Amino acid sequence: MVDHELLERVLSLDADSRRELRDAIDESLPVEVTSELAALLGARIAQADADPEDAVPWDAVRDRARAKVAARRTA
Repeated sequence: MVDHELLERVLSLDADSRRELRDAIDESLPVEVTSELAALLGARIAQADADPEDAVPWDAVRDRARAKVAARRTA
């Protein structure tokens, strides 16, 4: 059950503090990997190993993501 008094205190924090708290809570929880997720990750790893030339460099992924975010902010 949610402690509503605590929730009100959390919601009164600024956005950066709420994000920091969220991250701390998230890090305290155990990682849950379902069998479906494990199978998907295994398949993706096998695909990457089979065709390493098909990989997209991190810089390209980052730049594409930043462009999408920028486009949404101006829309």
